[in-house]
Amino acid sequence: MTYRDVLIIYGLSRAGYVPQLFSIRLPNPEVVLELLTKASAKALIYDSQFQSTTSSFPLPVHLAIEKEDMTSFKYDLPPIRSTSNPDKLVFIFHTSGSTSGSPKLVPCNSRWLDAIIAKAKVTTTPRDPRRQDVSVWLYVLYHPSVSIPH
Repeated sequence: MTYRDVLIIYGLSRAGYVPQLFSIRLPNPEVVLELLTKASAKALIYDSQFQSTTSSFPLPVHLAIEKEDMTSFKYDLPPIRSTSNPDKLVFIFHTSGSTSGSPKLVPCNSRWLDAIIAKAKVTTTPRDPRRQDVSVWLYVLYHPSVSIPH
């Protein structure tokens, strides 16, 4: 996963969409299409290395924007976190399929995201409060009310 991937996933979430994240280790495009269909996906955003395998998909497919294209993105988006609805779907992952032979959808809600962020904060908080690690900034992205000393 690259920084660009994180920005795209976070941006889609903030725009109100539910990203369905795929491992590049999935055996073939048919498995990806099956998972997209099961989740009632509306579109697919893909990395350029997968362009030839996604061109025949029966839903809209879009090439992920490149880093240079992100500089002009200046929209105010609502926060991803939903304290009013902890059961709100925020991500869809999938299993490996190693047990059943076919990957299954793993929906993840806001309560799950809050738990993961809380665990990450405990394990990644720098011992020196003057330091700022990348993982601490991820916490700030999802919880904008939190301030970390500079």
